[in-house]
Amino acid sequence: MKYLFWVIAEIALVFILLSLPSSRFADQNGWLHLLPIDKIVHVLLFGSLAWSFFYFFDQSGVQALQSVRAQAWAMIFCIVYGIAMEYYQKWYVPTRGFEVKDMIADATGVILALPLYQLWKKRQ
Repeated sequence: MKYLFWVIAEIALVFILLSLPSSRFADQNGWLHLLPIDKIVHVLLFGSLAWSFFYFFDQSGVQALQSVRAQAWAMIFCIVYGIAMEYYQKWYVPTRGFEVKDMIADATGVILALPLYQLWKKRQ
C-alpha cells in the first residue's frame, strides 16, 4: 500500500511543480540559461513517475500488474498525463504555456524509465 501512496504522491508532485509560474525558476543572469534545465526536469519528473508505477506493480504481488501490458498502460498514462499538463499550463497557469518540446521531454523520460528500471531490477 505504501508504494501506491508513492505513485499518488508523484502524480501530485508533478502537478504542483508544473503549476508553479515559470518566473519562479528564471535565471536570466546566470549560466543556467545555457542549459536545457527545463527539459531535463521534465525528463526526470516523468521518468520518476513511470519508475514509481513499475516499482508499485512489482511490489503489489498482483500477477496482472506484473505484466508487460500493465507497464505499457502505465507508460501511456504517464505520457497522456504529460500532454494534459501542457494543456493545463496553457489555460490555467500564469506565465506558463503549451510546449511540444515539453511533451517530448515527458515522453522521453517515460520511455527511458522502462529499460533503466529493468536493468536496475536485474541487478537487484
